[in-house]
This record gives sequence, C-alpha cells and structure tokens, in this order.
Amino acid sequence: MENKDLITKAIHFIQKNPKENLSLQSIADNAGFTLTYFDTIFQRHTGYSPVEYARVYKLTRSALELRRTEKTVLDIALEFGYQSPESFTRAFKKFYGMTPSDYRAKYSDSAVTWHDLSSKIALSRFGKAFPQLKPVCRETALDFLFTHDPVKYAEDIVGMTVADTAAFTLDDPDSPQSFLYVSDYNDAEPAVVLVCVDESAAVRYLKLLAAQEQNKFTIRLDIGTEWDAFDASVAKQGLICKKTFDMVYDKDRNGIPGVNGDIRELTKDDLPLLRQFKERGGCSENHVRAIQIAFEGKGDTGLRPVGLLKNGELIALAMPTLDVVRDSRKYDIGAIFVSDKRIEAEYGESIWNYVIAMCIEDHALIGNAGTMDDDSLLGVEMCKKVGLVKVAESRYYFK
Repeated sequence: MENKDLITKAIHFIQKNPKENLSLQSIADNAGFTLTYFDTIFQRHTGYSPVEYARVYKLTRSALELRRTEKTVLDIALEFGYQSPESFTRAFKKFYGMTPSDYRAKYSDSAVTWHDLSSKIALSRFGKAFPQLKPVCRETALDFLFTHDPVKYAEDIVGMTVADTAAFTLDDPDSPQSFLYVSDYNDAEPAVVLVCVDESAAVRYLKLLAAQEQNKFTIRLDIGTEWDAFDASVAKQGLICKKTFDMVYDKDRNGIPGVNGDIRELTKDDLPLLRQFKERGGCSENHVRAIQIAFEGKGDTGLRPVGLLKNGELIALAMPTLDVVRDSRKYDIGAIFVSDKRIEAEYGESIWNYVIAMCIEDHALIGNAGTMDDDSLLGVEMCKKVGLVKVAESRYYFK
C-alpha cells in the first residue's frame, strides 16, 4: 500500500474516533506504519503531526456540538475525552481564541458552516501535493464563474461559498481561464472540481491529477459536450464516469405554476407532524433534526420546509434551501419525501409546483442539482414534467 493510502487510512481512523485520546503509536499501528518515520510522512502529507491532527479534529467536532446542541460544557468535555471542563476550556481557547461558553454565545444563533469549524486540513494536504498549481483568490475564481455562465455554474458558485474552499490554476492566477477548486468537508480527501471550458486545458489538469493518483474529481460541462481526447485519457487511467444533470426551472416558458391542495410552508409548531411523518417512514431523523435546527435559527437559515397535508396529517415534505452569493439567489430543492410510495404520482407534482411558485416569487432561481436519470420525485422525468430544463452535465470521475 502506498504512503498516500496509508495516510488516508490513518486520517479515517482519527475521524472515526474523535472522542478518544489517540496516541501516535495507536494511529501508526492502525494505519500499518512503523513509528520511526510515521510522524514525518504524515506531516509532509497534511501539514500536521498525527497527534495535532487528532487534537484539531476533536476540537472542531466539539465546536459543532456547542453550536448545535444544548449539552453543557462539562458534558461535551467528558464526551470528547477531556478529564475536566478546565482542560477542555484551555485547549478550546488556545485553538479558537475564546472559551467554549463565549463561543456558544457568539455563534449559537448563526448558521453552522465549515468556514468556522473546518481546520483546512484537506486543503493543506492538497496544496502540498501539487506545487505546480498556483493559488487563486476565491473572489477571482467567482468572477470567472459569474462572467462565463452563472446558471451553468450555479452549483460551483454555491460550492465555493458553503464550505472551506481553495482554488488553484495552471494559468495566470490573476486572470485564470481554468482552475481547480477543492472543498474541505472535514474529510480525509477534499472534494475536487475542475472548472474548464477548453478540452486541451482539461487534459493538462487530468494528467496532473493522475500523477498524484488523485482519482476523484468532478467537471461541469455544457449539455452534449464531446471531448474525445479527454475521454481517451480518462479511459487510459481506468476511471469510471457517473453522469448527472443540473436542472433549473424555465420561468420564461412556463411562468409561475398554479397550486392546488392544502400545501404550505411549515413552522416550528409543525414539529409534532414532522415527527409523526418520520415515524411512518416519510423521512429520517436527520431531516427532522435539520428542520428543527433551522427553526431554532442555529443551522442553515436558508432552509424553508414545505408540507402537503391531508386531514391534518403530513403526507409529503419538501426541503428547498436558499443560497445567496453576491446578487445571485438560488433555491435547491434538496429533497422531497412522501409518506407512502403509492401516492407519489398523486402528490409529487403538487408539492413541486408549490415550491417552484414560492421560490420564483422570492425572485430566485429554482433548481435541482445532481439530477439522476430516473423516475423518482427528484429524477429527470419529474423535473421535466414540472418545467425544469437541463443546463449542465455534471461528470464525476472515480476509480
């Protein structure tokens, strides 16, 4: 197994055990490294020593608990392996510059994003792996996306702002015509996206990624794009391609749809209905929790849950989320659920139309990213039925 794979294995081990006080020896043993040079190799790949990485990851996860839960500082300290709240407070203050209580008071009512929580570990690792790439200011990268096609690149625009990201180019960093951006979701490997309109440039990036065995990345192309040289290079590397589509509502052709039935935006008073909906298999506990966090103002404040009710019972749920970047406003449908698969055809289109009308009246683009070519409520056929059109083909490559 190569050093890179062993380092990734070590990182996964740390991330699966954030509440343990891991030693250098235990991390090295799990990854299959001898202790003599493990620390040096790990730091070369990540910018952190293994023990420092474990400490930083533990603190970012505890910060998430402070923001998302009502647990006491003592409970969180003990949960993450600190012997006392005092030792936790000292470590937390050294990393965040404030005590856990002050951090909670400052951030508990604001949206949780990785801008505040991520330690940029994956980004640091990526930058060290590709010294040929020059860093690009994020605003410069966004300028490119907005200038070229803000509808086609809507997901990239959002992607560069909802997580910790870094952009890199082989071009002039002050006016790049192509670039990679990587997003750190506090995972061992960053999410890598190639933004490129020229095939020859795309092949250059592909060869660069292949040299470092970076086999997972996404590129967003115009519908029907044929890149023979790029595809041949991909095939030579043995990469698999998964294709999805980004779709948006064509308001100019369809207008704002009419809505029938008892459909409305949900409020915190509807939480009992949501929990009953979950118990009937309509959605998961994570979805209920996300909505509750939004109602409390502690999570994604752009989430606007919508419910379709019948006889006082919630039978369908939609979870559109608003993303705002500069003067661009975009709702992503995110998820639609029904309590019984047998009523999808009867109620799926109705809740879709309500959400579209709500979002369009809010002067926003309404879309569904990563749409699969299937017949589900979020599939291509339903999107077409309610008036969405394909604006980009998203290709995800992996081995």
